[in-house]
Amino acid sequence: MYKVGICDDNIAFGSQMEKYLEEYAKREAIPLDIVIFGSGSEYLKYLQAEAPIDILFLDIELEEKINGIFVGKKIRMDLRNEITQIVYVSALEEYAIQLFQNRPMDFLIKPIKQEDIDKIMNNYIHVFGKKEKHVFEYRVGKNQYRIGYDDIIYFQSTGRKVEIVTYDKRIDFYSSMDEIEKQLNKEIFWRIHKSYIINNRYIKEFSATEIGLENAIKLPISRTYREEIKKKILQDKMQRRG
Repeated sequence: MYKVGICDDNIAFGSQMEKYLEEYAKREAIPLDIVIFGSGSEYLKYLQAEAPIDILFLDIELEEKINGIFVGKKIRMDLRNEITQIVYVSALEEYAIQLFQNRPMDFLIKPIKQEDIDKIMNNYIHVFGKKEKHVFEYRVGKNQYRIGYDDIIYFQSTGRKVEIVTYDKRIDFYSSMDEIEKQLNKEIFWRIHKSYIINNRYIKEFSATEIGLENAIKLPISRTYREEIKKKILQDKMQRRG
Protein backbone atom coordinates (compact mmCIF):
# COMPACT_ATOMS: atom_id res chain seq x y z
CA MET A 1 0.00 0.00 0.00
CA TYR A 2 1.15 3.51 -0.83
CA LYS A 3 0.44 6.47 1.42
CA VAL A 4 -0.53 9.56 -0.58
CA GLY A 5 -0.95 13.04 0.91
CA ILE A 6 -2.86 16.04 -0.43
CA CYS A 7 -1.95 19.34 1.21
CA ASP A 8 -4.20 22.17 0.00
CA ASP A 9 -6.29 24.80 1.76
CA ASN A 10 -9.01 24.54 -0.90
CA ILE A 11 -11.39 21.85 0.37
CA ALA A 12 -13.10 21.37 -2.99
CA PHE A 13 -9.76 20.90 -4.76
CA GLY A 14 -8.58 18.42 -2.14
CA SER A 15 -11.77 16.38 -2.54
CA GLN A 16 -11.40 16.37 -6.33
CA MET A 17 -7.79 15.17 -6.05
CA GLU A 18 -8.94 12.43 -3.71
CA LYS A 19 -11.53 11.28 -6.28
CA TYR A 20 -8.89 11.17 -9.02
CA LEU A 21 -6.59 9.10 -6.80
CA GLU A 22 -9.41 6.73 -5.82
CA GLU A 23 -10.31 6.28 -9.49
CA TYR A 24 -6.67 5.49 -10.28
CA ALA A 25 -6.42 3.03 -7.38
CA LYS A 26 -9.61 1.23 -8.44
CA ARG A 27 -8.67 1.01 -12.11
CA GLU A 28 -5.08 -0.12 -11.51
CA ALA A 29 -5.92 -2.34 -8.49
CA ILE A 30 -3.29 -0.52 -6.44
CA PRO A 31 -4.21 0.16 -2.78
CA LEU A 32 -3.73 3.77 -1.69
CA ASP A 33 -4.01 5.27 1.78
CA ILE A 34 -5.04 8.87 1.05
CA VAL A 35 -4.65 11.58 3.70
CA ILE A 36 -5.85 15.17 3.19
CA PHE A 37 -4.33 18.17 5.01
CA GLY A 38 -5.92 21.61 4.98
CA SER A 39 -2.71 23.48 5.83
CA GLY A 40 1.06 23.15 5.90
CA SER A 41 1.14 23.20 9.69
CA GLU A 42 -1.38 20.35 9.82
CA TYR A 43 0.87 18.23 7.62
CA LEU A 44 4.01 19.05 9.63
CA LYS A 45 2.20 18.15 12.86
CA TYR A 46 1.20 14.83 11.29
CA LEU A 47 4.86 14.11 10.47
CA GLN A 48 5.83 14.32 14.13
CA ALA A 49 3.77 11.24 14.97
CA GLU A 50 3.48 9.28 11.72
CA ALA A 51 5.78 7.65 9.18
CA PRO A 52 6.56 9.73 6.07
CA ILE A 53 4.07 9.85 3.25
CA ASP A 54 5.22 8.23 0.02
CA ILE A 55 4.03 10.95 -2.35
CA LEU A 56 2.74 14.40 -1.39
CA PHE A 57 0.68 16.66 -3.66
CA LEU A 58 1.63 20.00 -2.13
CA ASP A 59 -0.04 23.32 -2.96
CA ILE A 60 2.38 26.23 -3.12
CA GLU A 61 -0.05 29.06 -2.38
CA LEU A 62 -1.30 27.96 1.02
CA GLU A 63 -3.08 30.86 2.73
CA GLU A 64 -1.01 30.87 5.89
CA LYS A 65 2.68 31.77 6.33
CA ILE A 66 3.62 28.09 6.14
CA ASN A 67 3.35 27.82 2.36
CA GLY A 68 4.34 24.92 0.11
CA ILE A 69 7.90 26.15 -0.35
CA PHE A 70 8.40 26.38 3.42
CA VAL A 71 6.93 22.89 3.91
CA GLY A 72 9.22 21.48 1.21
CA LYS A 73 12.29 23.01 2.89
CA LYS A 74 11.17 21.57 6.22
CA ILE A 75 10.83 18.10 4.68
CA ARG A 76 14.22 18.14 2.95
CA MET A 77 16.42 20.34 5.14
CA ASP A 78 15.18 20.06 8.72
CA LEU A 79 13.74 16.54 8.71
CA ARG A 80 16.25 15.23 6.15
CA ASN A 81 13.42 13.30 4.55
CA GLU A 82 14.28 12.12 1.03
CA ILE A 83 11.62 9.39 1.14
CA THR A 84 8.59 11.56 0.43
CA GLN A 85 8.28 12.51 -3.23
CA ILE A 86 6.88 16.02 -3.57
CA VAL A 87 4.57 17.00 -6.43
CA TYR A 88 4.01 20.73 -6.28
CA VAL A 89 0.63 22.05 -7.37
CA SER A 90 0.01 25.67 -8.33
CA ALA A 91 -2.16 27.97 -10.42
CA LEU A 92 1.04 29.81 -11.45
CA GLU A 93 4.19 28.79 -13.34
CA GLU A 94 6.69 31.19 -11.80
CA TYR A 95 8.20 29.09 -9.00
CA ALA A 96 10.74 26.89 -10.81
CA ILE A 97 13.93 28.34 -9.27
CA GLN A 98 12.47 28.54 -5.74
CA LEU A 99 11.37 24.90 -5.87
CA PHE A 100 14.65 23.48 -7.16
CA GLN A 101 16.32 23.09 -3.75
CA ASN A 102 13.35 21.08 -2.46
CA ARG A 103 13.92 18.44 -5.16
CA PRO A 104 10.30 17.92 -6.25
CA MET A 105 9.36 14.91 -8.33
CA ASP A 106 7.06 16.97 -10.55
CA PHE A 107 5.04 20.17 -10.89
CA LEU A 108 1.35 20.40 -11.84
CA ILE A 109 -0.56 23.48 -12.98
CA LYS A 110 -4.17 23.88 -11.86
CA PRO A 111 -6.75 22.88 -12.95
CA ILE A 112 -5.72 19.22 -12.60
CA LYS A 113 -7.16 16.44 -14.74
CA GLN A 114 -7.47 12.69 -14.18
CA GLU A 115 -4.73 12.01 -16.73
CA ASP A 116 -2.33 14.26 -14.78
CA ILE A 117 -2.77 12.12 -11.68
CA ASP A 118 -2.50 8.91 -13.70
CA LYS A 119 0.82 10.02 -15.18
CA ILE A 120 2.28 11.07 -11.83
CA MET A 121 1.25 7.86 -10.07
CA ASN A 122 2.49 5.64 -12.91
CA ASN A 123 5.86 7.41 -12.84
CA TYR A 124 6.10 7.11 -9.07
CA ILE A 125 5.30 3.40 -9.01
CA HIS A 126 7.67 2.70 -11.90
CA VAL A 127 10.60 4.40 -10.15
CA PHE A 128 9.87 3.83 -6.45
CA GLY A 129 7.29 1.05 -6.44
CA LYS A 130 9.56 -1.74 -5.18
CA LYS A 131 11.02 0.17 -2.28
CA GLU A 132 9.00 -1.76 0.31
CA LYS A 133 10.63 -5.00 -0.80
CA HIS A 134 14.19 -3.71 -0.58
CA VAL A 135 14.35 -1.00 2.06
CA PHE A 136 13.78 -0.75 5.82
CA GLU A 137 12.68 2.65 7.14
CA TYR A 138 13.29 3.81 10.69
CA ARG A 139 13.12 7.02 12.71
CA VAL A 140 15.76 8.59 14.94
CA GLY A 141 14.25 11.54 16.74
CA LYS A 142 12.38 13.60 14.14
CA ASN A 143 14.47 12.32 11.24
CA GLN A 144 13.47 9.44 8.97
CA TYR A 145 16.09 7.16 7.41
CA ARG A 146 16.24 4.22 5.01
CA ILE A 147 18.66 1.31 4.78
CA GLY A 148 18.78 -1.36 2.10
CA TYR A 149 17.89 -4.93 3.06
CA ASP A 150 21.21 -6.13 1.65
CA ASP A 151 23.11 -3.95 4.12
CA ILE A 152 21.41 -5.43 7.19
CA ILE A 153 22.96 -8.54 8.77
CA TYR A 154 20.62 -8.67 11.76
CA PHE A 155 18.50 -6.70 14.24
CA GLN A 156 19.12 -6.91 17.98
CA SER A 157 16.96 -5.52 20.78
CA THR A 158 17.82 -4.49 24.32
CA GLY A 159 14.84 -3.17 26.22
CA ARG A 160 13.14 -0.51 24.07
CA LYS A 161 16.25 0.08 21.97
CA VAL A 162 16.84 -1.76 18.69
CA GLU A 163 20.19 -2.03 16.93
CA ILE A 164 20.71 -2.63 13.21
CA VAL A 165 24.00 -4.44 12.62
CA THR A 166 25.75 -4.09 9.25
CA TYR A 167 29.28 -4.93 8.08
CA ASP A 168 30.74 -1.63 9.18
CA LYS A 169 28.36 0.04 11.63
CA ARG A 170 25.64 -0.27 14.23
CA ILE A 171 22.53 1.92 14.19
CA ASP A 172 20.44 2.50 17.35
CA PHE A 173 16.83 3.64 17.47
CA TYR A 174 13.74 3.11 19.62
CA SER A 175 11.20 0.50 18.54
CA SER A 176 10.14 -3.07 19.30
CA MET A 177 11.04 -6.30 17.53
CA ASP A 178 7.36 -7.05 16.97
CA GLU A 179 6.89 -3.75 15.14
CA ILE A 180 10.03 -4.29 13.07
CA GLU A 181 8.99 -7.82 12.16
CA LYS A 182 5.70 -6.49 10.73
CA GLN A 183 7.60 -4.21 8.33
CA LEU A 184 10.06 -6.78 7.01
CA ASN A 185 9.87 -9.24 4.13
CA LYS A 186 9.53 -12.57 5.97
CA GLU A 187 11.15 -14.48 3.12
CA ILE A 188 14.37 -12.58 3.81
CA PHE A 189 14.26 -11.82 7.54
CA TRP A 190 13.70 -14.56 10.13
CA ARG A 191 12.93 -14.16 13.82
CA ILE A 192 15.19 -16.57 15.72
CA HIS A 193 14.83 -15.20 19.24
CA LYS A 194 12.81 -12.57 21.09
CA SER A 195 15.88 -10.33 20.74
CA TYR A 196 17.12 -11.22 17.24
CA ILE A 197 15.90 -11.02 13.64
CA ILE A 198 18.41 -12.13 11.00
CA ASN A 199 18.87 -11.64 7.27
CA ASN A 200 18.91 -15.25 6.05
CA ARG A 201 21.19 -14.33 3.14
CA TYR A 202 24.05 -14.04 5.62
CA ILE A 203 23.64 -17.49 7.19
CA LYS A 204 26.88 -19.50 7.12
CA GLU A 205 26.14 -22.35 9.51
CA PHE A 206 23.35 -23.74 11.61
CA SER A 207 23.08 -25.93 14.71
CA ALA A 208 20.27 -26.82 17.08
CA THR A 209 21.02 -23.90 19.38
CA GLU A 210 22.66 -21.17 17.29
CA ILE A 211 23.11 -19.68 13.84
CA GLY A 212 26.44 -18.56 12.43
CA LEU A 213 26.41 -15.48 10.21
CA GLU A 214 29.08 -13.76 8.16
CA ASN A 215 31.68 -11.71 10.06
CA ALA A 216 32.03 -14.65 12.50
CA ILE A 217 28.76 -13.70 14.20
CA LYS A 218 27.00 -16.38 16.25
CA LEU A 219 23.48 -15.81 17.60
CA PRO A 220 21.29 -18.03 19.80
CA ILE A 221 18.10 -19.68 18.53
CA SER A 222 15.41 -19.86 21.19
CA ARG A 223 13.28 -22.99 21.64
CA THR A 224 10.25 -21.03 20.46
CA TYR A 225 11.69 -20.61 16.96
CA ARG A 226 13.97 -23.68 16.69
CA GLU A 227 11.71 -26.00 14.68
CA GLU A 228 10.46 -23.20 12.45
CA ILE A 229 14.02 -22.10 11.60
CA LYS A 230 15.10 -25.68 10.93
CA LYS A 231 12.23 -26.10 8.44
CA LYS A 232 13.04 -22.80 6.74
CA ILE A 233 16.70 -23.70 6.31
CA LEU A 234 15.82 -27.10 4.83
CA GLN A 235 13.29 -25.49 2.47
CA ASP A 236 15.85 -22.90 1.44
CA LYS A 237 18.41 -25.61 0.65
CA MET A 238 15.84 -27.55 -1.40
CA GLN A 239 14.93 -24.46 -3.41
CA ARG A 240 18.56 -23.69 -4.17
CA ARG A 241 19.18 -27.25 -5.36
CA GLY A 242 16.01 -27.15 -7.47
